[in-house]
Amino acid sequence: MPPGPDIPLASKLALLVRRKAAKVGRQATSVRVLSDATAEEPGGKPAMTHQVVNDLLNGVKANPTTAQLTGLARAFDCPVPFLLPGYNGLTSLSVYERQEDAREALRLIHDLGEAGAAELLEAAREIRLRHGRTDLTVPEVPEQLPPLAEPPRPGRRRRLSFSEAAERAVSDLEGT
Repeated sequence: MPPGPDIPLASKLALLVRRKAAKVGRQATSVRVLSDATAEEPGGKPAMTHQVVNDLLNGVKANPTTAQLTGLARAFDCPVPFLLPGYNGLTSLSVYERQEDAREALRLIHDLGEAGAAELLEAAREIRLRHGRTDLTVPEVPEQLPPLAEPPRPGRRRRLSFSEAAERAVSDLEGT
């Protein structure tokens, strides 16, 4: 896969945060939860502190170590190469990582050059049509789940301006 445009790590992480939040049905995932999810085993030592995760999310830090990249990939359930510069095809990287047959297909066309790749591409398009997938454009990043509606949260009422407060006081005094 030829490298694509250089998308900053913070932008990729923002996308992954939105996808993770959509999966779990919350508006945002806390930095501490993300830090804990970087551990190799549930309940184990995280690959990075919550402060490092926060710095990466905010773009303060842009060059994580290999262990930190692996932990982030674990936390977001994404392939590690997606977090590297130039590799933006989350869909293709996920297929490559999770499906052994896809890796085998690529291995088999390795020495066939462009002609072999073109034949494989044509065969894949025919298979998609047979399976009822007429849209041949597959996004680089899988579409996000629609956000779940959140119930309104109880909280403080909005502060009133001086004129709004005066109007409310008058209506309270007049009993209307």
